[in-house]
Amino acid sequence: MEIKVKSIKLFCSIVETGSLIAAANKNLLSAPAASRVLSQLEDRLGFKLFHRTNRNLSLTEEGADFYRIAMESVRAWKHLEDYPIRRNHHKRILRVALLARHTSDVTLPAVVKILKKHEEHLRVTIDVHASRDIYYSKYSHPFDVGFGILLSDHDDLVKVNLANLPFCLVMSKENPLSNRKILKPADFARERFIVLSRDIKERNACGPLLGNIDENQIVGEVSSTQVAIRMTRKNVGVHLTDVLAAVKVSDDCAAIPVADPLTIPFSVFWPKNSTALSPEAIECIAEIINNIQQLGIEVTEDGQSFLQGEVPEKYLEAAQ
Repeated sequence: MEIKVKSIKLFCSIVETGSLIAAANKNLLSAPAASRVLSQLEDRLGFKLFHRTNRNLSLTEEGADFYRIAMESVRAWKHLEDYPIRRNHHKRILRVALLARHTSDVTLPAVVKILKKHEEHLRVTIDVHASRDIYYSKYSHPFDVGFGILLSDHDDLVKVNLANLPFCLVMSKENPLSNRKILKPADFARERFIVLSRDIKERNACGPLLGNIDENQIVGEVSSTQVAIRMTRKNVGVHLTDVLAAVKVSDDCAAIPVADPLTIPFSVFWPKNSTALSPEAIECIAEIINNIQQLGIEVTEDGQSFLQGEVPEKYLEAAQ
């Protein structure tokens, strides 16, 4: 039995939406029809793509491997469908992936600056990813270069640590701690906390600073750093994050540095199968590093190389 494009598109939609019904609607199918298409695809492949429960579908190990190939196929098919439009464009495209934590104040201004510098021959596409979803979303939104905290393992990406970010505590200015110049973990051990969701690796990364806080001290659990920072404005709790994520808090908030050696890495990353980083991508990396340095954050030796417009040799070899 032939594998049809519609079955591959449906499969990818189920993975991306997490719902058979949502994927069916996206692909203009009824739920029963979508279920039949999925079953036919599994029969053709000879293995199950999903673990099925009453509430949701979750990828099997074989399904996760197949998704990588399927997304590449969907992307190639999309290029074929869009070819008549794309052939009329003469600008080069720089595809940038940004992890949401640092988009507004650090990475996005650098991307915009490079775009303005080269706007006569360059067009930029930007996809903002949630860090916990990047493993799959990188296939549905391919990119040339990406930026942010990337704590998960990706054997198909080259990842370079540009800076090690210290932590700070964000709070309302109504909180007495907002008048301090620096804080020790013991200073905020009894505060009420707004924390990231348990499945987000950044929460685990700052875990040592939270110590053994009682569950009753957690007043909010959210999946977005920026949402957590906004919640602190209402003085319902404090939020522990890295200094780069709290560059520009609102006027009624304060971000106080934490006196602790614990840091979290800020990285640039790109696909291993890339032939090379484009000159504009390297310029963008350098501009972001410059922004980081202006905030008084020390960059790594590799970061210094990029700042000079050079890609460290070891990472060029890793990409080949």
